[in-house]
Amino acid sequence: MSRRRSAIATLAVLSVFAFLYSLVLVIPVHVGDVSALWSSRGHGWFGDVLGRMIDGFRFLWGSAVMVEGYPVAPASGWPTVVFVALLAGLVYASLWTGSEGAFAVAGRVLCASVLAGGLTNLFVVVQTVRGIRGGLESLPTVVWALPGDGIWLGLVVGVFGGYAAYAASAFATVAAIALRGDGGTGDSVTAAEAPETALKTSAGRARAARIATWGSLPTLVLALVGGFVWDYGPDADPYGAEVSPRQAWVRLVWFAHATLSAPNDPYALGGSFETSIWLPRAVTSAVLVVLVWLAIYLVVARWPPEGGPGAFGIVVQCWGLVAVLAAAVGLLEGAFFQQAEFAGSALYWALETAADGVRFAACFGWLTGVAVVLAHRLSRGVQTDGEAVEAAKTIEAAEAEVG
Repeated sequence: MSRRRSAIATLAVLSVFAFLYSLVLVIPVHVGDVSALWSSRGHGWFGDVLGRMIDGFRFLWGSAVMVEGYPVAPASGWPTVVFVALLAGLVYASLWTGSEGAFAVAGRVLCASVLAGGLTNLFVVVQTVRGIRGGLESLPTVVWALPGDGIWLGLVVGVFGGYAAYAASAFATVAAIALRGDGGTGDSVTAAEAPETALKTSAGRARAARIATWGSLPTLVLALVGGFVWDYGPDADPYGAEVSPRQAWVRLVWFAHATLSAPNDPYALGGSFETSIWLPRAVTSAVLVVLVWLAIYLVVARWPPEGGPGAFGIVVQCWGLVAVLAAAVGLLEGAFFQQAEFAGSALYWALETAADGVRFAACFGWLTGVAVVLAHRLSRGVQTDGEAVEAAKTIEAAEAEVG
């Protein structure tokens, strides 16, 4: 996408954010009233979700969002400044280094916005810890009271901003076609070009599968390390009163591994592993790895054989992609694998697990982007023997059809 169109789409996203921000600055909103309104209409689940989304705006400095009749706006404006800066930078970088397709633009805006919210949420944690007496020793206390407002704010801005960017990109495409007015320039592939096109398509798919495999390895390794080291190792009880700052930080950013309870005997690898504990971890981790592989494959398959996005653009795209996928998988985990202590508030548990997924991606999603960058650079111009044989067969079949 060109720099000009990327800048226009980024301004559209920032305009949506400014409009939403202006509303919560001047209009007092009671989160409880919103939930009660939809509950009275028989849609309590939608009221809870909408209340959580609106509750995310209390993250902004000077907001009039109220919880139980009291304003809860932060005293510092730094989180808002950091969120706006991250939103503008990540959205622009993801758009500039990607294609101009309208749906692709909307998806990249959503990924960048959710990632901006997750990173800002971690910034709030660090800022809070630095302002509390005791430094890192107070981190466990901050963990239990950690808000996910920045994450939900990023999701709302990503949905509405993604639609605005989609409309801006679609309008720019239609305007370019209308101004050109050439009625097409013969884009169909000729008989002589058919073998070469088929070769590029076959090699591109094989390259995309290879890059996706390498790109999904960091997520797989993190899932294995998190399940067998942090959960099943010494002092792994996530609800223990006395925890070290290192353990508290890991539980803060980890995905399903930090939010689920520990085995009956958390002090030995030979402890009693209940199905309700390790099955959700195994299933959600496997689903996340598969989805990351598939998403990277679909993204890389659209890149041109030579060139493609820059390294920074690849990292941003993959980072945001992992954030959205981890949030979706976390939401499904919270909905289907409910803890006994959260049986009365299943939706609350699902939303909290989705926020944990974004925190996981905000801290570790960049590893996927770096792995994709390295695999992409190493695979340029490289063709295995199997790909060469398949390409030769494709050329022969195409030549037979032409003949």
